[in-house]
Amino acid sequence: MQLLFINASPRGKKSNTGILMGHFIRGFLETSGNTCEVEYLVKHKNNLKILGEKFSVSDNVIIGFPLYIDAMPGSVKAFMEALAPLQGRKEFPALGFMIQCGFPETAHLRFVARYCEKFTRRIGCRFLGSILKGGCEGLDVQPTFLTEKYFSLFGMLGVDFGKTGKIDEVILTKLARPEHLSAENMAMVVPFINQGLWDAQMEKNGVLDRSFDRPLMP
Repeated sequence: MQLLFINASPRGKKSNTGILMGHFIRGFLETSGNTCEVEYLVKHKNNLKILGEKFSVSDNVIIGFPLYIDAMPGSVKAFMEALAPLQGRKEFPALGFMIQCGFPETAHLRFVARYCEKFTRRIGCRFLGSILKGGCEGLDVQPTFLTEKYFSLFGMLGVDFGKTGKIDEVILTKLARPEHLSAENMAMVVPFINQGLWDAQMEKNGVLDRSFDRPLMP
C-alpha cells in the first residue's frame, strides 16, 4: 500500500503533528510492501501546484495539521482550495486527516473535522476518516506517563491502516477522550494553563502587569 502523508503544520518538521505522524507511519510500515512519502506543506507554500499534482497521483493521502483558535491554519485552507481544479477526475486518492490541538477537549476539533469530511466528498475522494487528539501542545516536553498510551494508539492505528486500508473506529474513540472536561477538571486545568503557560509567557516578555489591559475600550 502506498501512502502520502502531508504534514501541513506551519512548524514543519519541528511540530507536534510531526511527532504523532511519526508514530502512525512507523506502525504503517510494519506491513511488508507498504511505502510512505512525507511532504511538508510549509516547503510548498509558494508553489502549491507541485504538491497538488503529487496528491492527485497518490493512492492514499493523510493531511495532518494543528487547530489554531478553533480553525485550521490559513496555509492548509489555501492548499485545499488549490485542489479544487482537480474536482471531477475519475481517479482520486482516498483522503484522511490527522488533526490535533493544545486544548484538552476533542470537542474543539469537531467542527473542522466535519468541514474536512465534506471537502473530501465534494472533490470526489473516498473519505478515510479523521484522527482527532487534544492536549498535544508541547509533546516533546510532556512526561512519558502522559504520552506513552496515546503514542501507542497512534502506532496501532498505523498498523491497522497498513493492513486493512481503514482507520479503526474503536481506536479513534479512545484517542478522542475527553470530548469535554468536567467542571472538576476545568477547575484544575484552567489555573494550570493560566499560571503555568500564559502568565509565564507574559512575565518572560515583561508584560505580566498589563494582563488586564483593555486597549480597545473607549
